Amino acid sequence: MLRAGFRSGDDFRRHTYIAAMMRCFPGRNASGSGDRPPTAAAMRNCSHWLEGELRLVQPKAVLLVGQLAAARFLGPAPLEERVGQAFGSNPVLLPLPHPSGTSRWLNDPANRERLTRALDTLSGLRERWIGG
Repeated sequence: MLRAGFRSGDDFRRHTYIAAMMRCFPGRNASGSGDRPPTAAAMRNCSHWLEGELRLVQPKAVLLVGQLAAARFLGPAPLEERVGQAFGSNPVLLPLPHPSGTSRWLNDPANRERLTRALDTLSGLRERWIGG
């Protein structure tokens, strides 16, 4: 988040609230290469927790980290069509790629440029709402 203008990880955490799409661990992939994606039924079953958190916090922006989060809030579409754009206004929805070490999404230079645009947008929002 340094690229978005936050002075440190502590500065980022001081100004953000981090919530998970699900509070239940879906388990590891059979291949052992990461976590298993939650099923649609599990996401629906746990959605009231996230919705409750958002009602309480009333965020100005929601960083949609990864495809699951982007699809949950914006419907299905490739990250390439979303990262680098902001959606809505109250709250602003800002899709980002998941920072997983197994993801190869950022290997594509066009996707790295999309991420740069997204972080520039986040920097502008940060400046507007919390100052330099």
